[in-house]
Amino acid sequence: MKKIIKIFSVFVLLFGIYFANEFVISEPIKTQTAYNTEDKVELPIIMYHSILRDTARAGDYVLSPDDLAGDLDYLKANGYETVTVNDLIRYVDGLADLPEKPIMITFDDGHFNNYLYAYPLLKERNMTAVISVVGSETQKFTDTGEENAYWSYLNINRLKEIGDVFEIQNHSYDMHMQNPRKGSTRIRGESKEDYQNILVADTEKLQKLLTDNGISAPTCYTYPYGFYSSESEEIIESLGFLCTLTCEERVNTLTRNPECLFKLGRFNRPSGVSTEEFFKKIS
Repeated sequence: MKKIIKIFSVFVLLFGIYFANEFVISEPIKTQTAYNTEDKVELPIIMYHSILRDTARAGDYVLSPDDLAGDLDYLKANGYETVTVNDLIRYVDGLADLPEKPIMITFDDGHFNNYLYAYPLLKERNMTAVISVVGSETQKFTDTGEENAYWSYLNINRLKEIGDVFEIQNHSYDMHMQNPRKGSTRIRGESKEDYQNILVADTEKLQKLLTDNGISAPTCYTYPYGFYSSESEEIIESLGFLCTLTCEERVNTLTRNPECLFKLGRFNRPSGVSTEEFFKKIS
């Protein structure tokens, strides 16, 4: 009898061990991506808009070519090296390092005068920049062929021409407005589903316009007027974008974590401020 009990006890013990092992093995394995938090790079981003010689038009969003040239020369003299969104993506993916003093130069909207003045100034200095275009304006001036420094925007052919200096990004197809919708954010009373459908359709319309014309698909979404929300971020990220740009003035800290490329801050460059005074913000 004792022998039977002993055998039964051993059987129970072995069965328990087997069951425990099966339970552990079948438990979902939770993984967490490890990022190198020791790699940190400070990145200031400068935001330009229209570039005009007409001093009567100077303002918060219009700068003279001479002032732009002064800014670029200042950056070169102080050891800054320009980077693009693709450079940032390669950095966070661990595929490349960034310069010791990186800086990103951005132009919003896609004004034709960026081609007239900014493009040659950057090219002469072997510098790069990011230009975020409004698709409806690109389409309009592609159709009309009109080119005027004061009011027209870059057409498709010009965008292709400046591709050796400018990286082209998405500034919405037709959401560059403040009324009734503030940029690409949700209108009060609009359902989440309707908002998602509208934002997705608008964003993809510009992606298609560019890629259908042989221009690489943008990887960064530049929020019109800087307006964004947690909902817009979620939708934009779901579309495969790897970066978003806001208008919040701050220097960005980049790590090897890809999430650091969302909601990047930028400093708007107005007229009426010297180059030295403006760049005190980022030093």
